[in-house]
Amino acid sequence: MIKLENAVRTYHLGKATVPALRGVDLEIEDGELVAIMGPSGSGKSTLMHLIGALDQPDGGSIVFGEQDVSKQSRKALAQLRGKHIGFVFQSFNLIATLTALENVELPMIYQGVARKERIAKARELLGQLGVDDRADHLPTELSGGEQQRVAIARALVNDPDLLLADEPTGNLDSKTGKQIMELLIRLNKERGMTVVLVTHDPTIARYAQRTIHIFDGKVGRAADWEEE
Repeated sequence: MIKLENAVRTYHLGKATVPALRGVDLEIEDGELVAIMGPSGSGKSTLMHLIGALDQPDGGSIVFGEQDVSKQSRKALAQLRGKHIGFVFQSFNLIATLTALENVELPMIYQGVARKERIAKARELLGQLGVDDRADHLPTELSGGEQQRVAIARALVNDPDLLLADEPTGNLDSKTGKQIMELLIRLNKERGMTVVLVTHDPTIARYAQRTIHIFDGKVGRAADWEEE
């Protein structure tokens, strides 16, 4: 599904040049549940942004399905994200003035889905994730676990092929975090959805079928970093 070849990403901060990714090669197969693991500042989030078509590399290539993301226009990238990629973040990123139901509806509005269909699908997803009784509540009226379930429902409304989760349990207690991880595993198995977890936590990485280690913008084995 996803293939990176010699992907490079460099940021320019004033006169300083900061290399975030230094020639990354990796492949993620359709239906895999993969963890990307590394310490803070290792390049995890940059790699996720490239995989999720939120950003483009300065060099190398990123192929998503049959599309070379590195050569697409901003409009094409937005369409790719809207139709094929769902995002779940540590901070939930729910809109505070919208109810849980309205938050889940939102991506469908951008896809031109009729209101009746939007509401029906949003309620169905909230029900599948066990928070249908919280549909009319604002995010501030929900627990952390409930907010993350709503965020996952929102990520699923357009039936994405790929679900990207950036530190999805980082703001949750251990019990709720375990429930969220079990939910992501179920989505991977039942829907055949490709799931990529970005984490610095080895406990979370253990849920994945495979772990990709990244350090100083390079991919390799965990033992490589321990030797340096």
